[in-house]
Amino acid sequence: MAITKNKVYDSLLRFNYFPEQKRDKEELPPCFNSKSFSTTVSDLLCREKLRTGKTTGYDQVEYRVTRYNNVSRPISIPHPKPYAHLVREISNNWDKLKHICNNSNSMVTPKMHSDGRIIIMDYDKKNILKDMSKAFGNTFRVRTDIANFFPSIYTHSIPWALVGFSKAKKNRNSKFWYNRLDAFQRLTKRNETQGIPIGPATSNIISELILSKVDSELAKDFNFHRYVDDYTCYCNCYEDADKFIRHLSQELWRYKLLLNISKTTIESLPITHMQDWILDLYTRLPAVNKIKETLAIRFIDYAVSIQNKTPDGSVLKFAVKSIIGNLHATAQKPVLEYILTLSLHYPILLPLLNRLFDKAAKKGSNFAYKNELKKILDINTINHRSDGMCWALYYMQKFGVAVNKTRAIKVIKTRDCLAITLIYDTGKYDLEALNFIKSINLTDLYEIDQYWILFYQLFYNNKIKNPYSKDKTFDTLKTGGVSFLF
Repeated sequence: MAITKNKVYDSLLRFNYFPEQKRDKEELPPCFNSKSFSTTVSDLLCREKLRTGKTTGYDQVEYRVTRYNNVSRPISIPHPKPYAHLVREISNNWDKLKHICNNSNSMVTPKMHSDGRIIIMDYDKKNILKDMSKAFGNTFRVRTDIANFFPSIYTHSIPWALVGFSKAKKNRNSKFWYNRLDAFQRLTKRNETQGIPIGPATSNIISELILSKVDSELAKDFNFHRYVDDYTCYCNCYEDADKFIRHLSQELWRYKLLLNISKTTIESLPITHMQDWILDLYTRLPAVNKIKETLAIRFIDYAVSIQNKTPDGSVLKFAVKSIIGNLHATAQKPVLEYILTLSLHYPILLPLLNRLFDKAAKKGSNFAYKNELKKILDINTINHRSDGMCWALYYMQKFGVAVNKTRAIKVIKTRDCLAITLIYDTGKYDLEALNFIKSINLTDLYEIDQYWILFYQLFYNNKIKNPYSKDKTFDTLKTGGVSFLF
């Protein structure tokens, strides 16, 4: 299905604004979304003046996602006003940008998905088959990636990639569409030229625009593919493999990007297309239609042992997702309880509990896992893990588990925007939420921006006045019926 500019506009606002790029939308609890952020409201925002003076640009809400090694990485939700401008500029010029959809070297390109998104980042079976086809007849495989990719993107390189270095450097006026794209991208991050947000699909489109130019140069001489910023190349001889690394490094350097030398390898073929631990787990996967308790627990046990030996792989998440949809009814409760225990140590498993809770637990006063959720909230509050706190709070509210005042205050003290927003959403801690925002310097627009979702939901529910005295963004959103918390 062809992606029209209107579909791009709608999708980037309503379905790919918040960080929801994994197929199962595991980044954020489903209570956070932007489905009511319509193109009509965006058009109204784009008619309003942007900031000028000392505070140019806008800041963003930061949300920390815990990875498989329990190291967290920040992802961002930009302020809606600069984001609306950026999205409209992308959609208005889609005819000049849509070539990225046809980049055969890239494994993550925009396409219309049934749920409205145009970017979903999954390394699926088609990618593996493509990898296998490129390996045929070659002797070496190169693997490498770009160092600190999204935070390293130089926004002025956007015009370079779109119209060429010479033309872009000659025509720097904002009247040119490619310079506006650069300018609006900068506005989402304090008007800084270094780095773009991780999370919204606009960043994937921008990164594809730049790397598609790199790919087009490399494709003249090399047999490779790219998954976001990870490159895999197949070569006939070691000299060609070394040459690929040099050429890639040179092309990236033109756009002020650097190769990650510590993750660059040249390996002799044949070699597996999957990591060893994945192959190992596949051989242990129970070969039955409905997996009963003993087999399920044994399989997860084995995954735990592999996780302890393979700290650089998402072993447990892969294992649980492999069986969670194929459990016998009698296995659902024990598997749920096992994953609950594991999630104390690995917050990456928390989103996977949603399906099992719905099948194996009762809501309200009979909910059996109140104490477990409270403990999960406590541990993640101590560690200031955004995702751990938010998923725990989401489940507690969904299944009627009360958050006492002591826990609520501890969460608020983490100063985590989305977690505090969920504490406010319980309906019991309005005063505590209002006291928190009093600690924010309202003369510092960037500091307000870092909590814009919390401020907006309080404003939306008539708890506070608009904190932006000279900006009507919140008024426009509210009049348009936009809420970001459901």
